Amino acid sequence: MSDTTTMDATTVDAPTVDAPTVDAPTMDATSLGTAITTAYSDAIAEVYDDIYPGSSEIAEYLATLAEPGASVLEIGVGTGRVALPLADQGFQVHGVDTSEGMLARLAEKDPEGRITPVLGDLASLDLGRTFDVVLAPFNVLCCAMAIDEQIALMHAVARHTAADGHVVIETFDPSDYHVQRKSEITTRPVGTRGVVIESLDVLPASQNMLLNSTLFLDGAAPKSSSTVMRYLWPSELDLLAAIARLELVGRYSGWQEQPFDGGDSRKMCVSVFRPLA
Repeated sequence: MSDTTTMDATTVDAPTVDAPTVDAPTMDATSLGTAITTAYSDAIAEVYDDIYPGSSEIAEYLATLAEPGASVLEIGVGTGRVALPLADQGFQVHGVDTSEGMLARLAEKDPEGRITPVLGDLASLDLGRTFDVVLAPFNVLCCAMAIDEQIALMHAVARHTAADGHVVIETFDPSDYHVQRKSEITTRPVGTRGVVIESLDVLPASQNMLLNSTLFLDGAAPKSSSTVMRYLWPSELDLLAAIARLELVGRYSGWQEQPFDGGDSRKMCVSVFRPLA
């Protein structure tokens, strides 16, 4: 994800099973983050919903921030695990992603076309309009692998937020990961179809996390993919927001506004911002 990538955002008027396409960008050092994230997303798109089932709790929370029918821009819409429940709540949803594979799965799940899908780079996104809520759930901001990419992404979030709107960002508490010194291996079920084995390595100096995944499905050869993330401390997120002229108005460890006290990587960090006047 980079503010200098050459991928143009493309809004798709009607969903199809085949995801919309744009001319592939020329990948160089400045767009490496986008290339890595997109390749990883494409690799797991087929099984993403089996690993991470959808939930309505984010939609229920946003209903406390905005009126029915409000406009929502979801950054990193993926297969619609968040966007479709938002549409069920009556929100008008645009969802942007860099992965054609993810958007193809979204199209299959949204035959009515309730979600407006956008294929394009997240950090350089400019749709020429603002939204009542801009939502970046499930660690999307951390998918930018360098600080300059995260700054560019935060500016993209801010320029799409209405003057009286809200920005909602979900990250994770990095406390435990920051002191991790060995590879951590986990196994996740993929529905009843197989498993995915993940190894996680942490580079504390740059706050990067290297995730390597190997997918084992019945009747298929193992398939491996990798990605890189950059974790954020809550105070660092606030600094990025301030650079983009956003101010913090709430921080919670869950979608029911549970108090956030930090120090536990099992807890999420839900941060709510408003544009500065």
